[in-house]
Amino acid sequence: MTFLTEEVKARLIKDLPKFAKVSEQFFNKEISVNDYKGLSGPFGTYAERGANTGMFRLRLPGGRITQKQLAFLADLFTRNDLPHLHFTTGQSIQIHSLQGPQIIEMFKECHAQGIYSRGGGGDHPRNIAASPLCGVTPGEPFDITPYVQVASEYILTLIPDFKMPRKLKVAFTNGLENATHVTFKDLGFWAQADGTFTVYAAGGLGGNPRKGILLAEKVEPSEILYYIKAMVRTFIENADYKTRSKNRTRYMVAEMGEDKFRETYNKFLLFTKRVEDLDFTVPDTTITKTGNGKLSQEELAKANGLIGEQVQDGLYYVYYHPVGGHAQPVVARDVFQYVGSLEGTEARMTGEEGTYFINLTADEARKVYDLIKDDSSTSNFSASVCCVGASKCQVGFQNSQAAYKDILAHLKAEGIDDSLLPKIHISGCPSSCGTHQIGTLGLHGFVKQVDGKPQPAFNLFKGGSDELGVVTFGEPLGAITTADLPAFFAELAQTLNAAGVAYDIWIQDHEADFEALAKKYI
Repeated sequence: MTFLTEEVKARLIKDLPKFAKVSEQFFNKEISVNDYKGLSGPFGTYAERGANTGMFRLRLPGGRITQKQLAFLADLFTRNDLPHLHFTTGQSIQIHSLQGPQIIEMFKECHAQGIYSRGGGGDHPRNIAASPLCGVTPGEPFDITPYVQVASEYILTLIPDFKMPRKLKVAFTNGLENATHVTFKDLGFWAQADGTFTVYAAGGLGGNPRKGILLAEKVEPSEILYYIKAMVRTFIENADYKTRSKNRTRYMVAEMGEDKFRETYNKFLLFTKRVEDLDFTVPDTTITKTGNGKLSQEELAKANGLIGEQVQDGLYYVYYHPVGGHAQPVVARDVFQYVGSLEGTEARMTGEEGTYFINLTADEARKVYDLIKDDSSTSNFSASVCCVGASKCQVGFQNSQAAYKDILAHLKAEGIDDSLLPKIHISGCPSSCGTHQIGTLGLHGFVKQVDGKPQPAFNLFKGGSDELGVVTFGEPLGAITTADLPAFFAELAQTLNAAGVAYDIWIQDHEADFEALAKKYI
């Protein structure tokens, strides 16, 4: 069964003329930001701070961008002379600083190329997340790629017909990592060694974060769509429509209790299995490309972890992680254009603001590495996760991007080695778009009173983790002014350098020392 039919594609774009009219009214200052948001979000776009520009979010299921789509996006980036590209924690690309006509035209062009951004925002099932190296990394229980593809196509069919209480996030992991946060998403599928999924539900970050609850074990991959539809029905029928701030699945568990939630969900699951036919043919996602040479161990070592070997003999991936997720448009254009010209390649966006280019021969990997190496992070700290921040985001408290880049600039100016610092997670507000709540160290935008005057600041969190089976939310320690952040991280880096060990090891025996250091700035 094919879910993404021509009829479905037509329904996804049917209301575009209506949105185009609303967009024109907004950019002509005839309607408010809130009036615009009600229709813009469902089309994957939001007004930016100042209400003079907007952003457009590409919906990239499982973070995948096909060879053909890479070539198209390179052309799109070139023709529009884009100033600002952001790789997101939702495995998407956000194009910023756009005018209304640009957004409408981009939506149409992307739709024609199979990038269906309907439901990229608003109260809809969002972009499905998946392990970015699924199908190409050794040790996987099984390849989840075809199931992510089917689920992504199916969930698009729900967008035109269902009025959701709020957004709904679904994720898959290949069982080797939890970067997709399956154990604390609205619905998460964890691949197991026996070829089945363990399913979690009703978790989430942001306000009142909550770990997901175990919903089911030994779920056959053929049943995944029934589980998705049952969650949609459970959410629609039981959410708190009166209080928007509590209109997420995690609040249903808080209200009902775990046992009652499972009971309610299972009733909808049985009903769905009884009345619907959601069986599907598993698509063939087998990689047939072959390599024609090898990279030496010396070459791999010099690439600082940015090149890796795939499970397919002679094929490689290259990792591109621009600082703060902000790609230089010219670099993104050039690498998308090159990879889009190659046989059998694709890109895989990550949940940590990077992208893998996969299915590369040795020579192709060398070329891709040369294209991205000057714009890609090479240490944990320079690969930190950072939301787009208050300079663009309407709801952001602080400019997370500027704060992070000030820290990096200070370390560089002082000649301080950052290689032992951990990857940190920075959000401009408590919404956790920068996933600060599961970072080894996390920061979220705040306002701190200093001598009776409000100052830009960030709350500091320690000890978060998204590791499978041991998810932990970080402990808040207090607020550090934005002005003091560079000095704090400089002192932490110097402490680690003096000890000669990385933060993740050092902290195990030095929690009291870390908290004492933090208190100097809090």
